[in-house]
Amino acid sequence: MILASLFFLAVVSSGNNQLIDQSHHDATIGAGMANIDQTQRESELQSQEVVPSPYRPLGPIPNLLEEEKQAAHFDSDGRNFLDQHGVDFFLSYTSDIAGNPVGGVNPNGFTYADFFYLGGVFKTQELFGWPPGGSVTMSVAQVDGSSLSQKNIGNQFAAQEIYVGQTFYWHQIFYEQRFWDNHANIKIGRISTGNDFATSPLYWFYMNGGIDGSPQALLINQGISYYATATWGAVLKAHLSSSTVARVGVYQVTPGSMHGLTWNMYPSDGVLLMGQFSWNPEFPLSGSRSGQQQSDDDDEQESLRSPSKNPVAPLSTKNFQGHYWMGGYYSTSTYNESLSMPQQPNSYGLYWHADQTVYRPDPTNDTGLVLWTVFTLSPQQSISFMPFQVNGGAVYTGLIPGRKTDATLLGIAYGNFSPNFAAQQSEEGAAFRLTN
Repeated sequence: MILASLFFLAVVSSGNNQLIDQSHHDATIGAGMANIDQTQRESELQSQEVVPSPYRPLGPIPNLLEEEKQAAHFDSDGRNFLDQHGVDFFLSYTSDIAGNPVGGVNPNGFTYADFFYLGGVFKTQELFGWPPGGSVTMSVAQVDGSSLSQKNIGNQFAAQEIYVGQTFYWHQIFYEQRFWDNHANIKIGRISTGNDFATSPLYWFYMNGGIDGSPQALLINQGISYYATATWGAVLKAHLSSSTVARVGVYQVTPGSMHGLTWNMYPSDGVLLMGQFSWNPEFPLSGSRSGQQQSDDDDEQESLRSPSKNPVAPLSTKNFQGHYWMGGYYSTSTYNESLSMPQQPNSYGLYWHADQTVYRPDPTNDTGLVLWTVFTLSPQQSISFMPFQVNGGAVYTGLIPGRKTDATLLGIAYGNFSPNFAAQQSEEGAAFRLTN
């Protein structure tokens, strides 16, 4: 049977959620609007993700990383002075307000959750003169409010993804070094796996936990760290060409601590290996050459015959950008077989993502339609809560005239619980499993 929730994302979001007992599926459908200045809470990710030309941000969402970086930072002369001297602070606040008029465990619910995020980036070259391309990033978070899914709905995909427990968290502290002419970088320290693997700026537009962040199957099956949790780890990323990126990571597998301040390493801790390969092609618009509007043949011939003629330069056009990647994980930790004792060592899984710009009403700006989808597969059903998840959606930038940077969204998330987990829930008399 299917557990579904329908939510509308705007300044205020509402939902219609149905609870069906003894389910072993969780599905979420979402539609709504979001402004680009409200999409991403992980400000340190953008401040560190300085992609060298010709590696461009995700289109047709215009300059997403740069605009979010500017929105999350203090804009003052004092901040600019610090930035010039290698100190860059960032602060962001996100709130999710959601309700379920009908359905769920307790209908007519309404909750508020917020997420304060504060941190800084300290650049080694500006501060100490060496090494170039090095930086230290630190961040903390404060979460307040309550979860609509916990209090009123009782579903797996949290209606407010930002809610991760009402408390203070020490999030990340890591050193990053860039090299190979800024085409590669390595990070080491206390880091969140979900900041570097299986995530896309498109996911950040959505509020529901089934889509926002990383696919939830990876989080609940493997325990991959995501905000506001972090573990010891290191990740290497390299731009192999103008359209391909490879990254590998190794992380500690250990139970999370209440406030992120338990930094110990134990003999029983496992090791998580992650890998991902990305292809980011650009397909030219119909009738264009190398991303520029094609000149009229007669004008081209005339300019060749008359060098003194100064033709008008063609306007720059936006290509159809795509982003495709495949990744996987392998963990040496132990997991409860059949979701109970005894424990089984090692787990593994794969994931695939694709997004593609398919329509541009005006090839000279960033408006247009992006279609996207993501699949996750964790085939060990005896130790995986959600062996399979598939998400998909559409993001249309500039649908409303005069609002060219707004994004209108449609999203669907579907997760299939393992038969072992569904049987266990039925035996315990529970129809669902709550998230954080």
